[in-house]
Amino acid sequence: AGTVVTVSGAKGGVGATLAAVQLALAAQASGRTVAVLDLDLQSGDVASYLDVQFRRSVVDLAAITDITPRVLQDAVYTHESGIGLLLAPAEGERGEEVTDRVARQILGSLRARYDVVVVDCGAYVTAASAAAVELADHALLLLTPDVVAVRAAKRMVRLWDRLQIRKAEETLTVVNRHGKGAEIQPSLVERVTGTRVARTTVPAAFKELQAAVDAGRVQDLDSRSSVKQALWGLAGELGIVDEEAAGGAAGRR
Repeated sequence: AGTVVTVSGAKGGVGATLAAVQLALAAQASGRTVAVLDLDLQSGDVASYLDVQFRRSVVDLAAITDITPRVLQDAVYTHESGIGLLLAPAEGERGEEVTDRVARQILGSLRARYDVVVVDCGAYVTAASAAAVELADHALLLLTPDVVAVRAAKRMVRLWDRLQIRKAEETLTVVNRHGKGAEIQPSLVERVTGTRVARTTVPAAFKELQAAVDAGRVQDLDSRSSVKQALWGLAGELGIVDEEAAGGAAGRR
């Protein structure tokens, strides 16, 4: 069975989708088979970040009781990078069709076919995203080093605990847009949230990202980008790619 990594945002706009996509690209570059599942069902942006137009989505699997490899293949878009994409619906209201049962079935099917499955869960807990976080081998919670985001992360961790989805100590918090001069450092985040904090922090360097994000081609992000290097390093920390392979692949792309 493949490894499932969920990426959730403590609140909107903290960079969860970019992180999910770059983790997937890192794993793919090291020779793993990789799928990205967009469970940000009302406002998923994986397709926008990767310049994809595809009419099928995760909703097309909602009414199917037996997801065969052929059925899954028809719903998955194979990106130019080699990553399989199972996208969020264009009509956000249809996201309600993806229940926890559907999410579990889809994840099981993806896990059977791919080495690594990265799930973008967005910043809102739905039945589907809750099921994914519960099943995940690695549950990541992204936040930025500011009071509002840290408080949001603490609320999310407590919500997951109350719903018996994931314990705080089983959650890996990732600090995005981190700066050495920031008042809120990873050690404080760890104390406030009760989670483990990733060794890898992602620097604040939006200028590096702007051209690739605006073009909708984050797969073309320059290998010299400190953000890309950090996220590919995080992939190594998670064990979804060999750290040496990740470093070499980042240098080649």
